[in-house]
Amino acid sequence: MLRFLLCTLLAVNTFALDRCASYVQEVRRAHFAVFGVDYPYQYGVAQLKEESNCRDILSNDGYGSEGVAQITMSMWAKTLKENGIEEVRTTRNNLRAQAFIMKQNYNEKYPLWVMYQRYNAGYYVMWEIQRAGIADWNKAYDTCIDYYYRKKNGEKLEHARGDSKFNLKSGVQYRSNCDINYEYSQKIFKTGKEYSNVGSPKFIYW
Repeated sequence: MLRFLLCTLLAVNTFALDRCASYVQEVRRAHFAVFGVDYPYQYGVAQLKEESNCRDILSNDGYGSEGVAQITMSMWAKTLKENGIEEVRTTRNNLRAQAFIMKQNYNEKYPLWVMYQRYNAGYYVMWEIQRAGIADWNKAYDTCIDYYYRKKNGEKLEHARGDSKFNLKSGVQYRSNCDINYEYSQKIFKTGKEYSNVGSPKFIYW
């Protein structure tokens, strides 16, 4: 019994220290307002963890991305202002902006993993789904990797992805943009389960 109580207290304290947990209800409200009350908002919380580790920061990415959701106001100004959002410095507006931007990337014909990958890397995933003939994560990833290696071998291919360069303490590292983008949707799904398990037949993830 004592062991159970200690484990329970440890779990509660760990959750209390989790910065992302403090945004759960506001993310929920913002996504419900835009998508409806059956939206699995836990993925919105997971996205904050991926984008900023739930820190209210101004990015040095060169685009001026800001806040916990890392919103680039210059890119989304028109859409956001049309929806009554004039700035994204306040947490409330930053999270409202996140929900509106995700709605712009949403297509009810596709599962949610597609929406998150579109947000992360643009239209590439749609070309890969088109080549695969189905919105299946594994098959779309396979066609992404196929084009990636064929491009590396010198073929001239439209919509083939390249690499991203990372300057690490251990040295320069290159990673396939296929791996980065397809891992993004997996991380959103896995992390989201830490914050809720809301499900809906309208919003299927896979």
